[in-house]
Amino acid sequence: MDVKEKAPEFTLLDENGQSVSLTDYRGKTVVVYFFPKANTPG
Repeated sequence: MDVKEKAPEFTLLDENGQSVSLTDYRGKTVVVYFFPKANTPG
């Protein structure tokens, strides 16, 4: 994915187990951050 490229629509669970969809933030600026699994190299 390149800078300013639109992300595909997705739904994930938040820390409380509630569904959160990217479409919930349509029209707003959103930063999506991915990080490696804990205790793994990289």
